[in-house]
Amino acid sequence: MPELAGKHALLKMFQAEGIRHMFGQPGTSEAPMMDIMPEYPDIGYYLVLQEGVAVGMAEGYARASGEVPLVSLHIDNGMANGLSLMIDMKYSGTPMVMTVGNKDIRKMAAGRSDLAEMARPFAKWSTEITHAEQMPSVMRRAFQEARTAPTGPVFVAVSANAFDDVANVDILPSTHVRALPSADQNAVEEACALIAGAERPILIVGDRVSEYGDADGAVRLAELAGMKTYGHSSAAMNFPAAHPLWQGGLNMRLQEAVDAVRAADVIVAAGCPVFEDFFYQPGQFVAADSKLIHIDINPGEIGKSEPTDLGIVGAPGVALGQLADQLSETLSGSQIEAAKGRAEQAAQESAAHHAAFLELAAKGMKSSPMTAAAMGKVMADTLPEDAVVYNDGVSSAGFVFDALQPSTPGSYYDCRGQAIGWGIGATLGIKLANMDRPTVGVIGDGSAMMTIQGLYTAVNSNIPVVYVMCNNSSYKVLKINMNHYHRLNKMPLPEHYFGFDFPAEIDFVAQAKAYGMRGERVENPADFAKALDGAIKSGEPAVLDVMIDAAL
Repeated sequence: MPELAGKHALLKMFQAEGIRHMFGQPGTSEAPMMDIMPEYPDIGYYLVLQEGVAVGMAEGYARASGEVPLVSLHIDNGMANGLSLMIDMKYSGTPMVMTVGNKDIRKMAAGRSDLAEMARPFAKWSTEITHAEQMPSVMRRAFQEARTAPTGPVFVAVSANAFDDVANVDILPSTHVRALPSADQNAVEEACALIAGAERPILIVGDRVSEYGDADGAVRLAELAGMKTYGHSSAAMNFPAAHPLWQGGLNMRLQEAVDAVRAADVIVAAGCPVFEDFFYQPGQFVAADSKLIHIDINPGEIGKSEPTDLGIVGAPGVALGQLADQLSETLSGSQIEAAKGRAEQAAQESAAHHAAFLELAAKGMKSSPMTAAAMGKVMADTLPEDAVVYNDGVSSAGFVFDALQPSTPGSYYDCRGQAIGWGIGATLGIKLANMDRPTVGVIGDGSAMMTIQGLYTAVNSNIPVVYVMCNNSSYKVLKINMNHYHRLNKMPLPEHYFGFDFPAEIDFVAQAKAYGMRGERVENPADFAKALDGAIKSGEPAVLDVMIDAAL
């Protein structure tokens, strides 16, 4: 075993784990590691000016690359900024390893923070390295924990003495467990019997469909059974949105979503929570005489909220393929005909929904400022076919999704969880995983201001992303949610909204230029198309400050 200082053992472990990008905001507690970083040029260091940007970059990079990203922050004050977004990573299961330097372990009497305890509620596993000998074993487990299902963020604090102490260590990487567990065949047959006998079956997909498998099984199952298909906590391409069976996302605070679930006699929910929403609503979303089949790789998700008739543990994308294979051998002639009839009806409803969106977008083209629907339509008509979009449009996000109709894996991502501030960093991380593809971040103005310092990282590290800032000078989503609050509590809609508007204008062009970035203000659809095309073709980081209508 070679004798190494802990700081060298740490960086060599990062090399062994295949780390090529470190997203960091350094402090004094990381000085020993930063001092020797030039000796490890194969680990690219991306400097951020605010910790949330680093965590956002990790989120985007993890989802676009399939790799476990690395974030390096500093002691309690700095790491707390990163934890604000790490909360969502634990909820959604995004893998990440975050390291944070701490005071020397011998400073107990003087006082030192228990960083591992601070991070524990937000991490899959949280610990602290206090001796140099621990570096390889702890980092092996950290990466193993992060990438092993159910995946999630891992936190490792490093005491100052562990950086500089010397120890005999073996630099050996973690093991990659690549197998995706299939579902129990008996459970598959039981589920297919329920689906085959259903009159109004629906399929609901979430992100763990594409993370643990792909959308192919979902498509085959939906087509065989004539199932209307919805997304719930679906922030990627888990079912092609241009498919005639696709019916859109389920927002359970909307009555039409609740009605769609309660009208079904068999519900197959795969890779998603059942059901997630901020607001409390009494009773169950699933009707008493309906059957709920819930498929997830995380057993803790199954039956967590809604009573479940059949829980199936397995990789959701793989399990849906098993269901499709089994159902193709199960359906009778009359059941096949009934499925065709359901599919035709679903296709008509899907086409009507998209036609209504196109009509709405066309009307918005004539207004100034343009509507979010018009903005989305211009993007859909202008973006190159190989573009990747991160949608953090918040109140505009649904219109952007409806316009783009993402149907290609790896072409579209949006926010997961309840926080805002993801988009600036996540777009950078996605670009690093797709350097040969145009990458556009659609960012709500309120969300952008949470991590606006990421514009510096785009310029400083020469990451050519294009940001479309949806500037409606308000927290419009809070107004929408306030309306939901009033409706759920049977109160009249508010006449005024306190604290939700930005009367002092946010000038994103000025901010972009302050960081040395291209910036352009856009007020009408024709100018937006030209500006977006020019920004993408420039090959430089750019901000488009797009003024959109704030009306509810």
